[in-house]
Amino acid sequence: MTPVPSARIRRLREKTEKEKLDGLMITELHNVFYLTGSWIEGIVLLTKEKDFLIVSPLFAEEARVELKGWEVVVHAGKLDEILKKVWVKRGKKLGFEASNLSYEEHERLSGIKDTELIPCRGWVEELRMIKDEAELARMQESTKVAHSAFEYVESKLKEGVSEKKVSQEVGWFLRERSDGEAFPSIVLFGERTSFPHGRPSERKLKHNEVVLVDLGAKLQGYCSDLTRTFFFGEVPRKWNSILDLITQAQRLAIEEITPGVVCSKIDEMLKERMAKAGYIEAFLHRGGHGIGIEVHEAPFFNSDSQHVFREGMVVTVEPGVYLPGEGGIREEKMVVVTRGGNRVLE
Repeated sequence: MTPVPSARIRRLREKTEKEKLDGLMITELHNVFYLTGSWIEGIVLLTKEKDFLIVSPLFAEEARVELKGWEVVVHAGKLDEILKKVWVKRGKKLGFEASNLSYEEHERLSGIKDTELIPCRGWVEELRMIKDEAELARMQESTKVAHSAFEYVESKLKEGVSEKKVSQEVGWFLRERSDGEAFPSIVLFGERTSFPHGRPSERKLKHNEVVLVDLGAKLQGYCSDLTRTFFFGEVPRKWNSILDLITQAQRLAIEEITPGVVCSKIDEMLKERMAKAGYIEAFLHRGGHGIGIEVHEAPFFNSDSQHVFREGMVVTVEPGVYLPGEGGIREEKMVVVTRGGNRVLE
């Protein structure tokens, strides 16, 4: 279990009161972890009087032991049935996570007497964007583990080894030094490096090929996400030129990350650099994303994103070029937004 500052609940309560709601129901797994510090499957229900954690009998005892300060409610039936017991008479307007409630569940909850369901969008995710010192420390350690994994990868690159074998070795390495992989590690060779999120196969490594590795560790609930491109032997000069393009574009983009800058500017800068070099059609994804409890979380760098960099955010910057049938190159770093600019996590 990960310690959770009481300020998280307090800020969420303040938001709930500001929006004139009587209660708020949190069902998304990562948001529940953010508020409780536990991966116990459950539902957080905040009311004016108490904070409830609703769990099935499978997690009841664990919740009671680990989560002091929460009113643990055990249920073995449908969500609407338990809410009728816990929520009724505590208020009328109940907020719910609009992105995490199915149509069927919404229909059932709509049948609760004297309850008005109010959709809430991104409330917890907004809080999660700004990391406190404890969160940043966990992410720093997670990133250190990920960086060390690249050295291990290089030691495993030998002619005839398969993508799948190296990927499995990376998974073992990360599990030994952290809570495990933040996501299934990507290891690709040769022409298959043109697949941005390709799955490792039995493809075997040959001399003079490009190797792309995307990996991350998870530590106390927090993720890292890094990508490196290796040259196994001598590769055509074109690949060195593309790598230079990508690293320079990444460096310039990182220099722009500072409080007050709109996140979409980073994506625009990277695309401009790729366009000038004639590779805009080969840049297949946005230039970065937020990271924390999830590998991909707000803020996002979409061209229409309204997110603005704020102190305490952690983001990735990951330009890439992918040429079908030939190969691809991507470099990804993690960056903390600081008061005066930024700091790259090493």
